[in-house]
Amino acid sequence: MAAPRESSILSLTTRAVVLFSLIVDGAWIYWLHRLVRTGRLRRSDEWVESRFIHFAARFVRIAMIYRGGLIKLGQVASLRIDVIPDSMTAELVKLQDRVAPHPFEEIAFQIERELGQPVARLFASIDEEPVASASLGQVHRARDFSGQDLAVKVLYPRIERSVAIDLQMVKLALWLFNPFVPPNLMSIYGQLASSLRGEMDYQREGRAAERVRENLSRDPELYAHLRIPAIHWETSSRRVLTMDFIDGDKINDGPALAARGIDVQEVVEWATRAFLHQMFRDYFFHCDPHPGNLLVDEDGKVAIIDFGMNQSIESRLMDGIRKNVLAAVTRNEEMWVDSMITVGIIRPEDREPARELAQISFDPAYYNLTPKEMTELDFGDYFAKMRGHLWMLKSFQLPDGLVAWGRAFSLLYGLAAELAPGIRPLDIVGPYVLEFLQMKPAEDA
Repeated sequence: MAAPRESSILSLTTRAVVLFSLIVDGAWIYWLHRLVRTGRLRRSDEWVESRFIHFAARFVRIAMIYRGGLIKLGQVASLRIDVIPDSMTAELVKLQDRVAPHPFEEIAFQIERELGQPVARLFASIDEEPVASASLGQVHRARDFSGQDLAVKVLYPRIERSVAIDLQMVKLALWLFNPFVPPNLMSIYGQLASSLRGEMDYQREGRAAERVRENLSRDPELYAHLRIPAIHWETSSRRVLTMDFIDGDKINDGPALAARGIDVQEVVEWATRAFLHQMFRDYFFHCDPHPGNLLVDEDGKVAIIDFGMNQSIESRLMDGIRKNVLAAVTRNEEMWVDSMITVGIIRPEDREPARELAQISFDPAYYNLTPKEMTELDFGDYFAKMRGHLWMLKSFQLPDGLVAWGRAFSLLYGLAAELAPGIRPLDIVGPYVLEFLQMKPAEDA
C-alpha cells in the first residue's frame, strides 16, 4: 500500500505566510481598538465590533481551507471568552468538527504503520466510509474476529507537521500582543498547545475514558444510566484508538428519541449529573459536553464519547474557587482577594486594587444566602461577572483548567435549557454545589 504524500516545504511555507497575514490583520484591528478606547480615534463601538467580526469570519474561512490544527485552534480559542470579545467567539464557534474525510487508503496506511500489521489481520472487517470526520482524525466502524462492533479512530497522516506550524505562528502572535494586554498570553499559549497536542495523543484519550468510567462507577445509581465505551488496547496506539462502537441517537435528536419512547428530560438529567459528578467531585472531566458527544444507546442509557478534550484540576485550585464563592456570599473582601492570589488569578502586588474591585464585584444577589439559596447559584453567571471586572487588574490571568471548567458548566446549563426546558437546571446542580461548598480544603481533609 502506497504511503500518503508528505506535506511539501512549499505547502507548509504557504500555510505559515497565510497565518502571518492573519497576525498582521489582527494586530491592525487591535490597534484600531486601542486608539478608539483611548479617544485618539473617533469611531463608534459598532464600528470596532464590525472589525472584530470581519477578522473572525476571515479566520473561519481560512481554517476551513487549511483545516487540521487551524480548525481545532479556532474551536479552542472560541472558549477563551476571558480574552476574546464575544463578537469574535460567536464567529469562531461556527467552526464545526465535521470536515471532508481523508481517502481510506491513507487511513489504512496509518493503521498499518501504527499497529504493525495489515488491516485485514487486525479486524475482521472495516468500513471504508467513515462514520465521523473531524479536524484531526476520523472514525471508521469495524468488527473484530469475535464479532464485536468497534469504532476505530485514526489520526490523519501528516497532521502533526501542519499543527506544529500553526502552533509556532500562534506563539508568535501571542508574543507580539503579550506586552499590551492584561492577561499573560504566553500562559494561554501553553494551554492551547497542551490541549491540541493532547488531542493528538489517542493513548491519553483512552486513559481519560477509562478514568472517567472508573470515577463515575463509584456512584452505582448514576452509572446504571450511563455508558462509557471500553477501550481495546490491543488495536490501539498513539495515533489509532479502538473502542466499543455504540449504536444510538444523539441526545438532541428529538424525533428519533420520541419514536423510541425515550423521555428526553430524564436522559438530559442523567447526562447533567454525570458531568457535575466529574467536575465537582472528581476534578477530572470531559471538557466538551455538547450534544454531538452524547448519545442515547439502544438500552436508553446516556453514552459519553470522544474524550480528546479532558481536564484535570488541582485540589488547590478548586479550594480557591470554593473560597472565592464563599467570600462573595459573606462579602469578605480579604478572603476574596486571598482566594484570587491562591489560585493564581492575580499576583500579590495587585492586592489593593483587587480589594477595591471586590466592593464592586460583590453583587447583592450573592449576599448572606441561606443554604437553600446557595444551591441555586448560577456559576456560569458568577464567573461571567467576575471576568468583566478582572480586566481592570494588570496581573489578571485565568489558570490552566479554570476556563475549561467554567465553559463545561455553561454548556451543561445550555444543554438543559435547549433540550429539556421543563426542568429547572438548578434543581440538579444545587446538591452538587452545596456539597462542593461544604467540603473541607484539601489540606484539612
